[in-house]
Amino acid sequence: MKIAIYAITLNGAKQAQRLQRELPFADVFVTEVGHEHCPSAAPLTLPLAQFVAPDFHHYDCHICIFATGIVSRIIAPLLQDKRHDPAVICVDDQGQFAIPVLSGHRGGANTMAHRVAQILKATPVVTTASDAANTLSVDMMGAPFGWTLAPQCEAAITSVSAAVVNDQSVLVVQQAGEKNWWPYKRMMPRHIRCHHELADIESEGWQGLVLISDQATPDLYQPWQHKAVLWRPKSLVLGIGCDRNTPLSTIQAGVDAFLAEHNLAPDSVAVIASIDLKADEQGLLDLSQQQQWPFVTFSAEQLSTVTGIENPSAYVEKVTGVASVAEAAALKQSQTSKLVVAKWKFKQDGFNMTLACCRIEKEEALVKHNWKNWLGQPSAKINAHGSEVVKGYQCKPKHVDLDRPMLHHRHHLLLCEGGRCSKEGSKNLTHDLRAMLKEMGLASGDNRIKLSRTMCAGACRNRATLVIYERLTSNETPINNGCWLRNIENLSMTQWRELFAALAQRVPLTSILEPELIAAIDSPEGCSKGEIFEGSQGSVQQ
Repeated sequence: MKIAIYAITLNGAKQAQRLQRELPFADVFVTEVGHEHCPSAAPLTLPLAQFVAPDFHHYDCHICIFATGIVSRIIAPLLQDKRHDPAVICVDDQGQFAIPVLSGHRGGANTMAHRVAQILKATPVVTTASDAANTLSVDMMGAPFGWTLAPQCEAAITSVSAAVVNDQSVLVVQQAGEKNWWPYKRMMPRHIRCHHELADIESEGWQGLVLISDQATPDLYQPWQHKAVLWRPKSLVLGIGCDRNTPLSTIQAGVDAFLAEHNLAPDSVAVIASIDLKADEQGLLDLSQQQQWPFVTFSAEQLSTVTGIENPSAYVEKVTGVASVAEAAALKQSQTSKLVVAKWKFKQDGFNMTLACCRIEKEEALVKHNWKNWLGQPSAKINAHGSEVVKGYQCKPKHVDLDRPMLHHRHHLLLCEGGRCSKEGSKNLTHDLRAMLKEMGLASGDNRIKLSRTMCAGACRNRATLVIYERLTSNETPINNGCWLRNIENLSMTQWRELFAALAQRVPLTSILEPELIAAIDSPEGCSKGEIFEGSQGSVQQ
């Protein structure tokens, strides 16, 4: 971001100097009266309007340390529209307030105002309704991930944003891309609902739609288009193979035809991939430069180990040393084993090329997944035993059988939901994990995993924590007994499933989890200095 900072008073120059220390690449302009306090600044000459106007659109952000009235009169004749206008922030010369005046969302003024306020220890004054309410920002939610807004949805942004802040029903459908776009550590407002597809959902019952899709024309999009904001995530990997010296014109024509035939959005291409024999292929290098798509290559040995190839070729293997280029490169780069589009051939002007496509699959932590309101989730909470829960509780059944004995369990997990843990997202996690155990068949039977919540476990330095205890027979050796896990608020649904499956199969968790998720346990008194108590590795006899 290219930033300009302006100060016209003595105190303003002092604030500019403080900002320059933290924003060293900003261009600072100060009038003569403040030059002594900001000696590295360039001179600012008056009148201000004539000084700012020539370079107004050459900067991404203007930080003006003077009155909002002055700023308003300067920028009024220079404005175009919110897609092109730079961010403008006004700061008083005492450094008490940072006010985004222009392009709060699209231009990033709101975000920069918070940054300026942090530097100056000031108060950010953000008046954008969605930001002030800490709710969904439909025109900025994809910006941190490099997503692109489809041009045809510009007219709908205002109405869908209004629906969000006016508590009207808004549906978010995500088919691809990063999933952690809800930035707040609390539940999403109830009038915003999430789903994975548009199928079987009637548009009449909703005031707005946010659709995250890498399809050029998403299925069933037509009835929604006048009230839909369409985001293009960077989710597609194109695998490409071509004849030597294939020109850019042919490669571009092939890519365009491939994307059009398979209904894929060009703005959703994240990267192109090929074999390292093509690392110096000029046409591919030119395509990468022209489209700003990173170009990566892999050796034949790397591509030979890829799973999911659908169209191996003996001829390709004879020429390159591996049976697939386009499919294998796409699979390798996307780290999946599933093709979105298998090998597709294209020929123009005597040059041949092949293309394939994979989708980069993204996951999110389970606790973040559960901050969203998912369409179709039951309104009445059901505990792991299928009993309806008393309102206000997570597991207490409405009808209690006082004669029922304690159920057998193979493992007992204690999960901290007190103090800092609840702030980090583990609150209500126990309830959600119990539902997962029931789904996996581990809420009953010989391998039952019992999950209990605790209050503070006294391990806040490890963030959200969990400890595991095993119920062993007389001849069994502990595997995961006494194992403490930390940072569990970051575990995705897939990781939780793998963890529970490992417990059921008596597989050491140290073999499936990253080291940063295993909490070390200090030595007991009497052990030699530096020795780690082996209970954390599951090797202590019970």
